Amino acid sequence: MTAVEAKLFLRDPGAPVTVVGIPLALLLVFGLMPGSSKPSAEFGGYAPLPTLIAPMAAAILIAMLAVMMFPAAVATYREKGVLKRLSASPVPPGRLLAAQLLVNLAAAAVAILLVLGVGRIALGMALPENLGGFLLVMVLGALALFSVGTLIAALAPTNRAASGIGAAAFFPMLALGGVWVPKEQLPPVLQHVADVLPLGATINGLREAAAGNSPELLQLGSLVAFAVVCSAIAARAFRWE
Repeated sequence: MTAVEAKLFLRDPGAPVTVVGIPLALLLVFGLMPGSSKPSAEFGGYAPLPTLIAPMAAAILIAMLAVMMFPAAVATYREKGVLKRLSASPVPPGRLLAAQLLVNLAAAAVAILLVLGVGRIALGMALPENLGGFLLVMVLGALALFSVGTLIAALAPTNRAASGIGAAAFFPMLALGGVWVPKEQLPPVLQHVADVLPLGATINGLREAAAGNSPELLQLGSLVAFAVVCSAIAARAFRWE
């Protein structure tokens, strides 16, 4: 079933373009700007390309897959009655949900490797100095954001509803997570909010790791809390019909 879902994902022309195109476009457009690879006092003495632009591109990609594309796909199956028919078949319907998650996580992993590879080869970007911390935040961020997406998928009856709820969750997280305005330039209260919301905690945790620091406990704890709470609610609320 995972292979079938992967083929369907690749046959959708919008999905590969979104998954690969958006993070690479962000990386190249902002990475080619003068001074992006040089340390800047505005960014705490770090170069913005490896410590802001690349983490931002990776986190936005995961968030788009998790809270917009994944729940919309599951809601489409519910709307078309696929989940209901599967629930009456010998194939456990949960297998379809697991296949969707695996395909989206694999797409995210490939795109993030492309971001790091293209950044390194084409732009001379430094790789994350704290690679272990970077991978830890990446995994926890994916778990937290996909748990939010699973909750949306559990509640949305149709594709349109899932898309609307996903957009309503995604854009505020962009604004409050330190994407439109870097965390350092937010008011002090909103800086804490940026470290609590799943997208902001992912971006800012990746930034810390890319610069060679340890991700803050607030960021890691927030990601774990979102993953646990949203997954538990989604498991209780999920409807197959």
